[in-house]
Amino acid sequence: MATGRMTVTNKVDPSRRGVSDRVARKLVQLGFLALFLFPLGVLVYERMTFRPMPTFTSWLLPWDPLLLAGRALQSHWMGAVIGAPLFLLALSFIFGRSFCGWVCPAGTFLDLVSLTAFWRKRRKGASRSPFFPAGRNSPLRYYILVMVLVGGLISIKYIGILDPLVIFQRATTGLTLDLFALQQPAIQVYLSVFSLVFIGMIILELWQPRFWCRNLCPMGTLIGLVSRFSLLNRRVSPRCNHCGQCRRACVMNAVGREPHDTMYGDCTFCLECQAECPRGGVSFGFGDLAGKRWSPLPRVEGQVLPVGHYREPVTSRSGSYQKLKLGSTVTRRQFVTGMMAGVAGLGLTPLSRMIVHPTVIRPPGALPEDDFLRTCVLCQECVRVCPTGGLRPSFLESGLEGIGTPQLLPRQGGCALNPSCPDLCAKVCPVGAIQPISPDRLKLGQAQVDHSLCLAWDQGARCLVCVEACVVGAAQVYQGRVMVDANKCTGCGRCECGCPVVGSAIHVIPKAS
Repeated sequence: MATGRMTVTNKVDPSRRGVSDRVARKLVQLGFLALFLFPLGVLVYERMTFRPMPTFTSWLLPWDPLLLAGRALQSHWMGAVIGAPLFLLALSFIFGRSFCGWVCPAGTFLDLVSLTAFWRKRRKGASRSPFFPAGRNSPLRYYILVMVLVGGLISIKYIGILDPLVIFQRATTGLTLDLFALQQPAIQVYLSVFSLVFIGMIILELWQPRFWCRNLCPMGTLIGLVSRFSLLNRRVSPRCNHCGQCRRACVMNAVGREPHDTMYGDCTFCLECQAECPRGGVSFGFGDLAGKRWSPLPRVEGQVLPVGHYREPVTSRSGSYQKLKLGSTVTRRQFVTGMMAGVAGLGLTPLSRMIVHPTVIRPPGALPEDDFLRTCVLCQECVRVCPTGGLRPSFLESGLEGIGTPQLLPRQGGCALNPSCPDLCAKVCPVGAIQPISPDRLKLGQAQVDHSLCLAWDQGARCLVCVEACVVGAAQVYQGRVMVDANKCTGCGRCECGCPVVGSAIHVIPKAS
C-alpha cells in the first residue's frame, strides 16, 4: 500500500478578500457620510415633526485645511479652529491620502454616483484619456491650488467655491432647505444653492471615475503634497506577473507603468488594486521598504516572465514616480504657468465686481459689506440654522460678487436674535464672516410703512398685526394709524413677516454699509 505525504496549502481566496475589503471600505465611507449629514438629519426631523431640536454646528468644516489657510491669509484668527486641520495634515504623513478615499463626503458621494454609470461597468479604473496618453493625472490641479490660495489673499470666497468640503456642505444644505421652502425659482436654486461646481463634479464623475479628485480638487492636491511622504506604503510581492489588473482597477491612476511604482500623491489607499490582484501579490503596510521592494527584469516583446524572476531594488521608495518635483526641478514653463495662475487668482475679485452690488439685509453681526463679501465662503451654515427661515442665499440681488451669500428676507421670516435666538448664525460661521452681537446692538435696517397698502392708512381698518409683532416697541399706533419709531426700530423684519397684506405693507430698508 503506497503511502504519500499530504501537503496542506493555506491560501486566501483573492476574490473573497476583495469582497471583504470593498464592503469594509464602503461601510466606513457611509459611516462618515452619515456622521457629516447628522446635523441636517436633525433639521429634517425638526421640520417634519415640528418639535424643537438642538442645533448642531457642522462636523465637517472645522477640519478643512483650505479654510484654515484662507483665514491665515486674511489674518482672521478669532474663532478659528486650528488644531483639527493641522491634525488632518499630520495624519496624511502617516496614512497618506486616505482621507480622500475613506472619509471625504464629496468623494463618497461621487463613488455612489459612479455606481449609476452602467456604461462603465466593464472598465473599473480611470480611463486613459487622449489628453494624458501616459495615464498620468493632470497638473492643472496644482495651478488651481495656487490660484485659490493666491486669490485667498483678497477673498476667502474663492477658496470656498472650489473647496470640496464647502461644496458638499453648500449643496446638501441647499437641497434640504428647498425641500421645505420652494420660494425661489429653480434657476436660482441651482446657481446660488446647489452650485454649478457640484453639478460639474457629478457630470465629470459620470464620464470618468474620480475625475474631480484626480485632476481638479485643490484640497486633494494639498493633502497629496503631504502624502508623498506617508508612512503607509503599497507593496508588491514577487508573485506579480505584470497582468496589469492593479493598474486597470485604480481609479486614481496611482499605479505607474510598472506595478510596483506607486504615486502616493494620488493613491487614496482604496485597496482596489489589492482586491483585483489575481495572485494576491499586493499588500499595504507601514515602515521603510528599503530592501523589501523589487523591480522587474527587462521585458522582451512577446515574452512572459515566470513568477519570481526579479532583481533586487535600487530605490527605497517607489522609484521615479515618487520624486517630488519642487525647487530646482521646476521647469521655466511650469514656473510661468504657476505665476499666471496666481495672477488669475488676484484678478478674480475685480472681475466679479464689474456688476456693482446693491445693498441687501445681512445676518445680524455680519462684517461690513466689503469685508463680508471677501470672507463669506457660501457654506450656507447660517441659512441652515436660522430658526425662522428668514435667511436665504441671494442670487443677483447682491450683485455678481454676492451670489450665494446669505441675506435676510423678512417676508419669509424675521430675525429672532431679539429676543430668542442665541447668536446661532455667528456660532456656526466657520470663517468669522458673522460675529456675535448683543440684542441691544442689533440694527439691520429701518422699517417703513407703505401708506397706499396699509389697511390702517388706506382703509381706516383697525389692523395692529405689525404693532403686536414688534418686540422692541418701534411700531406704534397714532390716531389709529401705524407709525415706526426710527430710534427704536432694529430692522428685524418681524412686522413685515406678520403683515396680512399681500406682499406686505411694511418693508425693512437695509441699513447703509
